[in-house]
Amino acid sequence: MKGFRLVQKSILNQNQRSFAHALTGAKVLVAGCKGQIGLPLVHALCKEVGRENVVAADISDKKADLPCKFEQLDVADFGRYEKIVKDHKITYIVHLAAILSALGERFPDRANSVNVTGFLNAINLARDNKCKIYCPSSIAVFGGEHFPKVNTPDDVILQPETIYGVTKVFNEMLGNYYHKKFGVDFRAIRYPGVISSEKYEFNGTTDYSTQIFFEALEKGHYKCFLGPKSDLPMIYIDDCIQGTIDFLKADSTKLKRRTYNMAGISFNPEQLAASLQKLLPNFEIQYEPDFRQKIADAWPKSIDDSNAQKDWGWSYNVTVDDLAQKIFDGIDEQYKQGLKKYA
Repeated sequence: MKGFRLVQKSILNQNQRSFAHALTGAKVLVAGCKGQIGLPLVHALCKEVGRENVVAADISDKKADLPCKFEQLDVADFGRYEKIVKDHKITYIVHLAAILSALGERFPDRANSVNVTGFLNAINLARDNKCKIYCPSSIAVFGGEHFPKVNTPDDVILQPETIYGVTKVFNEMLGNYYHKKFGVDFRAIRYPGVISSEKYEFNGTTDYSTQIFFEALEKGHYKCFLGPKSDLPMIYIDDCIQGTIDFLKADSTKLKRRTYNMAGISFNPEQLAASLQKLLPNFEIQYEPDFRQKIADAWPKSIDDSNAQKDWGWSYNVTVDDLAQKIFDGIDEQYKQGLKKYA
């Protein structure tokens, strides 16, 4: 019987190892938890590791639908950041705090403070406290005339033309350096435009893809700040969150790089408007490109994410009609019922 117990214990240990992943046993801090990605990612992490093992933090102390502990945090404040990491015995930092492209062009100093100083604080804390760290990047890292804008691969010349893009290149390069120099488990996904079914502060160049639905429902028409043929890669928020969770869980030894492209699906405002008109036939759109057009023109039209597919199993296969239906179905039903006049 003693031998049987030893064999049984060995089998159990093998099974436990087979189900273990990079989030197993983690205490996770989500810094910048109240943005478009932060809120749903906090909920997903609570389901994955248990809400008692997740701490959400943000500079804003406004109430939000958070299922876990909350701490107020300005990521540029190292002392406060350090206290939260140590008090909660954090082992995995998810550093989401950032000033995005359009807002960053209006407030570049603020972008530097949040995107550079904040990230420096986060990665130094990861190094000093032996934490894993995830900091998302963006297609904003691409720019200039010396890279293929169709099926853009991971490794190309990066010459971004926005402060947001510049700071994200810094994040990627420093994270890779800390991984090689200090062994920090740094990870980043270059997100495409992320589309939501929720209203939020529309401060990004790809945000037309969400804003258009609310304007269509509320007004019956939309004035688009990009031209009709401005192709950009996009992804629906739920799919982005699931992909992020899968990446956070991935075995670090199987990751052949620290930053990965995520492609989503590429389309332009004209195509999205046509799909939206199938749901709201009376919807109309007009195009009045502003300063964000120049930003969009510098970015890839489509992305090659074959490395993500090979290394951690990422995949995405939807049509523009599928995407429009997802967005529309995800919008609060009571909200839609109150705005039926444009349908």
